[in-house]
Amino acid sequence: QSSAMRRVVAPRAAPRVVMATSPGLVLAPTESGGVDDKAVGSVCVKRFISDEGESWKMWYSARGTDHDPDVLPIATGQICLATSDDGVHWSREGPVITENKDDWWWFDTAHVGIGDVQVMSSQAERTGGVAMYWAYFFGGDQDRQDEDGPKGASMSVGLAISSNGQNWGRVEGEHPCGSILRPGEKGEFDEAFVGWPQVIMHGNEDYRLFYHTITPEGKYVVAVAQSKDGVKFDKKGPVLEPGKPGSFDARGAGARHIIETPEGSPAKYLMFYEAVDEEGTHSIGLAQSNDASTWERVGDGPIFAPSTEEGAWDAGAVGRPNVVPLDNGHYRMYYYGQSGKGAGAQQDAMGIGVAENDGKDWFQWTRHEGSTNPAA
Repeated sequence: QSSAMRRVVAPRAAPRVVMATSPGLVLAPTESGGVDDKAVGSVCVKRFISDEGESWKMWYSARGTDHDPDVLPIATGQICLATSDDGVHWSREGPVITENKDDWWWFDTAHVGIGDVQVMSSQAERTGGVAMYWAYFFGGDQDRQDEDGPKGASMSVGLAISSNGQNWGRVEGEHPCGSILRPGEKGEFDEAFVGWPQVIMHGNEDYRLFYHTITPEGKYVVAVAQSKDGVKFDKKGPVLEPGKPGSFDARGAGARHIIETPEGSPAKYLMFYEAVDEEGTHSIGLAQSNDASTWERVGDGPIFAPSTEEGAWDAGAVGRPNVVPLDNGHYRMYYYGQSGKGAGAQQDAMGIGVAENDGKDWFQWTRHEGSTNPAA
């Protein structure tokens, strides 16, 4: 592979303070002065089992109040790492991938966000026994799509590699801006941006990269690209489009997380996706597939919705799901939540939450109670 490696700014510690308990909430913006004191966003959570027990890693998108205010006001900026012994109580380790300050022509000079992290254990033999982490992330540059628009709205997908999940090197993709996937040409359905990537291995030398975009008609669409090596991808088009008028996903499907189901399940794959209705309410829906190409919605409504409790931190929107299977057959879903509607970086309250399911009825989730949140 001839792809060039790019240096990533070394991580620095972020402050850790404690907030009162709140149903579901496990991570929220820190007090003033932290690298994530303005917003936290999408997450990728991995659980590891060893002779010493279990350990957890969470990579999450974050933005500080010192981030350029002219950049697209969403919950992105840098990618941070948090660690845990139980997946509920988290310790911040600071930023691990920041906006690119070394290469001015790259796609990610204004902000970055995490999409997916793959632990390539099959790479262990060729790397001296060390498993490689591959981070599929997205970001935007310093350009504006129009004179009065924000910087970094035209987002692309990139790849970084690490031997420990904390120190990363960018991989230079095939496109001139360094990305491995970029927006379509004028008039194509994904001309606005490509973002929030997730990769699954559908078969030998068959990488599927799922991403979403907003069409020229203002609809959210999930699409897929295919690769033999996980680096060079060919777009294959949309796989999940907006639901019928009046439905919970009438405006479409956005950030998603796909898992492979246990043997004997009705379908091989489940897609948990962020759904948007015609009023702009974000919830989480479910679709299933046997071939990772044709997807069928499960049920007529969301499997997880904003809290109905007055004043809840996640009463305005929930989305960006990340599902982790547990040993007892249960599943944990990490999700982004916010108190109101609108851009994530402009909320009174937001955070990362967790809910649990017994693996029998996907419409029954329980927010984790009494989780201590390391935030302000």
